[in-house]
Amino acid sequence: MDLIYYDSTGRVLYEKTIYEYLTNTFRAFADAIIPRSPELAQQYGRVQYYGALDLYTGEFIILSLDSLVIPLALPVAETLNMAAEQFLYRDEEKAGEEPSGSAAFLSLSPMERLQVISMLFYPEGIAYFPALEQASQKEIFLVISSLTRLSMMGYYSEWAGYGSTRMNPPNQRRLEYYPESWAQVGYPGPSAGYRLAGAYSYT
Repeated sequence: MDLIYYDSTGRVLYEKTIYEYLTNTFRAFADAIIPRSPELAQQYGRVQYYGALDLYTGEFIILSLDSLVIPLALPVAETLNMAAEQFLYRDEEKAGEEPSGSAAFLSLSPMERLQVISMLFYPEGIAYFPALEQASQKEIFLVISSLTRLSMMGYYSEWAGYGSTRMNPPNQRRLEYYPESWAQVGYPGPSAGYRLAGAYSYT
């Protein structure tokens, strides 16, 4: 399935498959929240280099949004991209340049992406929105505020460790390896003893 955007004259601005559009947008989002850290790797070892791009955090966000009662990955991605276009249009106008119209969230630098994200916390500052058939603007902005938490959950959970099974239904996933994020924070991994200790009564 294709996703096509046009300008006011009917000219095609860009064309992508839905999958490519979603993964590019949410990988860019997750990368802005949890970037790779080459400086930390030099100081503390290679394990500290990895970021959200390495642990498939963007995919986790997409699956989480689409697991809601109303799947919201596509409308949220459209909102991020339209806010990015508004951001670029404003800056290009200030610089006296011709607004590109075709730029989207992926084209921004990590710092610019964070600026766009901060814009979305105050929706009154957004001039225009995508046409949303399956969700209201209120629902979109409630979800926008949780995207950073979803990024952290995807990165520090067992998600990346599911490896080749991560896109399977939950009951068909298997932990194939120890995620780098666990090594970064010193988490020893799951243990059967944790459950037993939690069930013990200390009174």
